[in-house]
Amino acid sequence: MSDKTQVLADCQAGDLAPRTARIGLIVGVLGLVFGAVWSYLVKGDEESRTQFWYAYLAAFFWALTIGLGSMLFTVIMHLVGAHWSVSVRRLAEVTQSALPVLCLLGLPLLYPLLSHDVTVWRWAGGHEIEHVADAAAQAPSLGDQLAQDEHHELGAHKLPYLNVTFLLIRFAIYSLVWWRLSRYYLQRSVQQDATQGFEPTRRMRKWSAPAVIIFALTITFASFDLLMSLDETWFSTMFGVNIFAGAFMSSFAWLILMARYLQSKGRMTQVVNTEHYHDLGKMMFAFICFWAYTAFSQFMIIWYANMPEETHWFQNRLSPAWEEWSWLVMFGHFMLPFIALMSRHVKRHKQALTFWAGYMLIMHWVDIYWITMPNMQFSKTATDNPVGPMDFALLIGMAGMLVWAVARKLDRQALVPIGDPLLGRCLQFKNV
Repeated sequence: MSDKTQVLADCQAGDLAPRTARIGLIVGVLGLVFGAVWSYLVKGDEESRTQFWYAYLAAFFWALTIGLGSMLFTVIMHLVGAHWSVSVRRLAEVTQSALPVLCLLGLPLLYPLLSHDVTVWRWAGGHEIEHVADAAAQAPSLGDQLAQDEHHELGAHKLPYLNVTFLLIRFAIYSLVWWRLSRYYLQRSVQQDATQGFEPTRRMRKWSAPAVIIFALTITFASFDLLMSLDETWFSTMFGVNIFAGAFMSSFAWLILMARYLQSKGRMTQVVNTEHYHDLGKMMFAFICFWAYTAFSQFMIIWYANMPEETHWFQNRLSPAWEEWSWLVMFGHFMLPFIALMSRHVKRHKQALTFWAGYMLIMHWVDIYWITMPNMQFSKTATDNPVGPMDFALLIGMAGMLVWAVARKLDRQALVPIGDPLLGRCLQFKNV
């Protein structure tokens, strides 16, 4: 490229990255500490402490799926040979490089997993057996007794898979695979910047198809292990696909916000334009629809079959305490953004698209919180919803840690893969 030097100067983070990383770390630590203090010192009761770990799991998985969605974005773009996304692909590569840090943020969850003081996964340490036995003893009728026995039997069938040692081994494998894939694609992309030939790009494309399969398996089983096993008697073959859809959707929202933030600071002004935002908006819109399709398909099949071992999961979320939250997921995560982002004008309007990108990241957390929190057994009245300051503090804290983990990598390479053979076509890209 004749203007390669000018583009390179426009795509250096410089001192912006350390400042952003410091702010992210401060916000992250304060948010997580506030959540812990609120639950353990201000509230102090057992229910508040348990809620803290459920909310921490939701916030952790929210951040993790953004990193995983960014990794899938990188791999898919190589798989299909897309040229429109080259100018924003490095942002996804840097985001996926934060996955090792995000996995480390999951280490505190070892406490509720191994401790008998707090119960999050009831199957861990025999909690579920005790829970079901107590419920069965108090069952007022023979029908309730049989239902509890069936509930216990369903959980018992999964005990060979749902045991703490096997779970830790699996998550170590997931983390290792994610670390290796994210490191490989970032290193090869940076290597391409300094290489005359295109061998690094060819190698990334060669491994993209196997990487997609590996990604699909790991995110599916990770969602089973961390979220679906919160209710060990429930199962859904659509669950992993639904989590994948939300993760991929959130990655497009995250890339829009990253690009807009960097441009507001004078970076990437020449390489990311309205055409690129338009395509990011189209992809975010597409996976909002795909998420809705998978969520509705899961609900419709379970509703139509009307099998007690499946319907109880949705029945719990349609209870008075969670009914309004369920409506929020349906309207806030799909219907409202579907109407708003349908217009071409909105997807090409940078300020409007920025708003909806931030909105969808919040809705992504709402969805994960809705999946996670109703599994907790609350002692309050059936109409009480547990959402409070602690939950939002943990979300803000985990968002700050995500920003820190990403920003600390920004100044180690150019913000754009300047050596990519498709960059020239990317800069000339026009939507039809």
